[in-house]
Amino acid sequence: MTVAEKVPWTELALSAAECAELWGITPEHFLATVACKPGFPDRLTFKPATWRAGEVVEYRNSNRQNARRTARADGK
Repeated sequence: MTVAEKVPWTELALSAAECAELWGITPEHFLATVACKPGFPDRLTFKPATWRAGEVVEYRNSNRQNARRTARADGK
């Protein structure tokens, strides 16, 4: 088993393009609307921009649940 096989997926670095795929949007839209929000995980690197996979997925899942609660409270 190689070292790369032992690294948990949550510790892998995701690019802006990979993060954008999680939201189903373009990398440009992701950077302009998601990555810049308060509370979004800190970048690991700036050029190219990367984030820790586990933190990005946790943020996305948390915000999806909040969006659903808000929508239900609004009667939508």
